Amino acid sequence: MSYDDESNPREELYRNFLKSLKEPATERFFDEDELVEIFDYAGDIADDYARAEVLFCGARLYPESIPLKERRALLYFDLEDAEKDLKDGSAAAFVADNADHTSMLFDIVRLEANRPADAAAALDFLMDQYPSFSDEETIRFVDLAFDLDQYDWVKRRMPDLRKKANFLPALLYEVLQEADDNGDDETVAALAEELIEAEPFAIAYWAILFRAQARMGKEEEARQTFDTARALGADNPAALLNLADTVYSSAPYLQREAIEMMATLKEENPDDFTFTDCRCALLVQNGEPATAVAELRAYIADHPAEVKPLKQLLLCNVSDAKEMVDRYTAANGGREMPPTDLDEILNALLMRSAMVSLAGLLASLAGHRTLNASEYASYAEALFALGRYDAVVEMTADDSMLDEISQIPFRGAAYVYICVVALMKTGREEQAKAMLDKVSPFFESYMAGAPLPVKMATRTIFTLADKVRRHPASEKLYWEYFDLLGHSKFV
Repeated sequence: MSYDDESNPREELYRNFLKSLKEPATERFFDEDELVEIFDYAGDIADDYARAEVLFCGARLYPESIPLKERRALLYFDLEDAEKDLKDGSAAAFVADNADHTSMLFDIVRLEANRPADAAAALDFLMDQYPSFSDEETIRFVDLAFDLDQYDWVKRRMPDLRKKANFLPALLYEVLQEADDNGDDETVAALAEELIEAEPFAIAYWAILFRAQARMGKEEEARQTFDTARALGADNPAALLNLADTVYSSAPYLQREAIEMMATLKEENPDDFTFTDCRCALLVQNGEPATAVAELRAYIADHPAEVKPLKQLLLCNVSDAKEMVDRYTAANGGREMPPTDLDEILNALLMRSAMVSLAGLLASLAGHRTLNASEYASYAEALFALGRYDAVVEMTADDSMLDEISQIPFRGAAYVYICVVALMKTGREEQAKAMLDKVSPFFESYMAGAPLPVKMATRTIFTLADKVRRHPASEKLYWEYFDLLGHSKFV
């Protein structure tokens, strides 16, 4: 059995089980060991539907099966709500109702549901109770140790765990993954090399070895491992994407090789944005943003209804953002981006000060619906940053929007600030004073109970009011350059 994702002899059994679910239950037959294998494999690929159906089938065919009862406990535990106390969960209830059942998996679930005060001692005791561990027991036992924050304990007891594990790669792979998550690259590299020695053509092991070597700064070794992994994964796009991701994060000296690798995958998969996306990220990192933008545009031209490439293009702060968003909306029958995507890109553009794209996106939205308060404030901020003060002044005419926006922490103060400054820059002193007179009483009362950051943001309004009173709009030179917070220095 291999822990490389490329091959697994249980997959055919799993596929046959899924096919059997289309047949009457009375015609469905698998022996007990097969059901256990199917359950464990389905767990490896996170197929809870198959796991549940295995248990339903097992309850009919083998109602007293201990291995299948163990797996019921595992399923209950795996489906627990992480936000709730495990002591009150279904796994705890199930093992309590089966208190007479003693096995390693039952004991593991008991410890997961009722965390011991002395985790190391509990693990020592449990390990000493059983002479050997099956694959599933090995995986669940080390997972228990990690859940109990006992990574160092696992490293210390590895010699003993090696002796107990019936299938050593199961142990090594689980510990390797946890070491990777913990940034313990020396352990990752050592375990990956050991797994490669046993399975030299397993691309997953070469990929993780490359990541560890890259993160440790071992450039020469990383280059050699990258070349080997790239050759082994020539027919495995997912593996090559994994390599490119490591190059992006940890091995910039391999950028050109990764860019070329993604070019090939992009040509082979022209309708999968993943490869264009990865290549463009590498191009930007390599100092070629214009090429990246051109490739994004080419993909969007062929796939105008896809939201992710549009979002990536907008992040490049493009001048034709409105036209690109309009094209996307038309390609989707007049529907704008899904709310989650829209919120994400609006926040990202604002945080990155990509005001050209932000203004274009919001102009497109405003063309077919009324902007909400947050969007309206963002639009005003983008226009102000771009020096389009007359457009900001036009937005100040909506008094109802001023009332709504001014009550939003931070955003309210920012909106009033840019509106007042825009009014002064365009010679509208009386309107600026009127706006300050209108909002000042609210801000004064608001500051009393506000947290310190909000008070500091709101205080700028009173500083601004003082500037307006002491410097009339006729002082063109002053108001041309006045910008207390640097709002108009984004572009």
